[in-house]
Amino acid sequence: MVTSYCFKCRGFLCQQCSQFHISNKMVQDHLPHPLNLQTIDVRSLTLEKLTSFTEDPKCAVHVKRLAEMCCETCGNIQTRTTCYSSGEHKGHVVHEVKILAKREEEKLKKMKSELEKCRDNLYDLPKRVAKVRQALGANITEQLEKARSEHKNVSDRIMEKAEEDRAVLEKQREEILKRKKEDFDQVHRELEEEMKKLKAKYDNILKEKEQNYSKEEDKVSTRKGVVDKKSSVKVEELNDKLRSYEDRVKTSRVDNEKRITKVADHSTHTINRYENFTATVETVQASHDEWTDAQCLPAITAAGKSLIEDAKKEFPDLESLSKTSVRDTLMLSGRVVITGSHESVVDIKGMGSGWRVDGITSGSGDHIVVTGYVQGGQSHITVINRDGGVVRQDQINMVTGSSYTPLRHCHSLSEHLIATVCRSNQVGLYDNRSGKYRSENIQAMNISWPGCATCVCTDRLNNIYVGGSRRDVLVFDDLLNYHRTIKLPEIIARARDVAVHDDHLIVCNGGGDRSYTVSMEGEEAEVIHKLPTPDGGLCPLSVCTDSSQYIYMLWYRSRGGILTQYSQDDRQLLTTRKVDGDAWCIATMITDEGDKLLVGTQFSEKMYTFGLTD
Repeated sequence: MVTSYCFKCRGFLCQQCSQFHISNKMVQDHLPHPLNLQTIDVRSLTLEKLTSFTEDPKCAVHVKRLAEMCCETCGNIQTRTTCYSSGEHKGHVVHEVKILAKREEEKLKKMKSELEKCRDNLYDLPKRVAKVRQALGANITEQLEKARSEHKNVSDRIMEKAEEDRAVLEKQREEILKRKKEDFDQVHRELEEEMKKLKAKYDNILKEKEQNYSKEEDKVSTRKGVVDKKSSVKVEELNDKLRSYEDRVKTSRVDNEKRITKVADHSTHTINRYENFTATVETVQASHDEWTDAQCLPAITAAGKSLIEDAKKEFPDLESLSKTSVRDTLMLSGRVVITGSHESVVDIKGMGSGWRVDGITSGSGDHIVVTGYVQGGQSHITVINRDGGVVRQDQINMVTGSSYTPLRHCHSLSEHLIATVCRSNQVGLYDNRSGKYRSENIQAMNISWPGCATCVCTDRLNNIYVGGSRRDVLVFDDLLNYHRTIKLPEIIARARDVAVHDDHLIVCNGGGDRSYTVSMEGEEAEVIHKLPTPDGGLCPLSVCTDSSQYIYMLWYRSRGGILTQYSQDDRQLLTTRKVDGDAWCIATMITDEGDKLLVGTQFSEKMYTFGLTD
């Protein structure tokens, strides 16, 4: 940091160089000339005081002669009129020092004006940082309190249900004992009447009945043990989930604090530079020395340019750091299972001859969006209700000049907006209420994109991920601005379908019988995990997740379709079941009755609905 200015050296000095001027004999003749910028009071700096630090400028060649001009070509060094006319600076740009000083002063005035415009924003930044830090702490506390409250409520409900089950079973046991006693009494009465003749017979009857009732009682006791064990396991699972959730929240908080600290450090550093800059400028201007202006102002102006850039720097994401990247809702539900059979199957209305269904996703309210191919070089986006009836339908032309069949895929971006891609390399946003559609031609963008678009998915930050027939996944924002490309690992030939799961991508490998969890950070994705594969030579077609982060995948084989469910950590294959052989795409939907799993068929144009219960 600049602390002083030496009029002998004609340059600014840091603390170390300033100390060197004071203590070293090599520059002993400089001692009268350094000016301390940290302690100087500009308002009391008179011309007489400033003159004591300076000396009359000498010619750079004839050091004993006074200079009258500056040579701009040689870096504004001092020279004399005779040196210029004698040829030593022939052809150079030479100015009188008064003219040069006036020009540099005008430049500085403009720069100071621009800096003053940035001053309020610069000094407001530390207040924003403090406010965000305070909001982060409050939001973290509220988030954890909400999670703990939800954990307690679910745990209490489990224990209440277990208590109710135990009461019912105990009542059944009491009824059994009551019937046992009544039966025994009847036997004893009969035994007394025919004691001698029938004693042996009824002893056997009692023995047989004793065994039967004992078995019933044992069954009830066994069921009570199962209830107790299940309730204990569920509570322990909830405890584990809460601990994991708290750890992720704390980790996210540490990451946010680091990013906030970087902004705070930038703010402090820029403010220090600004204050040093203004102090230096005021000092030089107060000297009213044209030689000082001519020599110093170009360097000060150059330093001011980078300072302006840093002072203008905005931090649009700063306020978002008051919240963590962990999901807003802590999923403390039990094990989610697919209902034994589909709840409904309906025909998708409005499909013409040669049409097909390639994608399905949830829309606004109880509406569902299906997309696909239309014979004749078009694709369709159809909004239906849960009975399959058409709410609205639009046909879209393929990209001009494309040779790819216009298959169309879709994924919900928000309640009303649907992200969709066409195989002819068109990415778009569709409003399922109004039918408004906006699109971009991927091939027309400045992107290296071999092949065609094959799938699409979104994340909770409204990013759009477009998979292709090669190993590239393109990332767009919700305005269809291209952000970056993720290169999939070489083990994956192409992305048949993709889904975001936590901070990873689930990829259905279009060139094999495997699916993978891969990283999303950086340009080169890495394989995190290979999902378990059901038996039978299958290839993955479609993938989605529910609100509890369970994973669902549709597989195809010649003998029919297979639907699988995976655990929330994608490590376990939980459920495998057969579905319609024409099943082609799946999605989940949140309804008033809970999550639903939707399965769309490609050519028969049917929609199956399965319940998801815990």
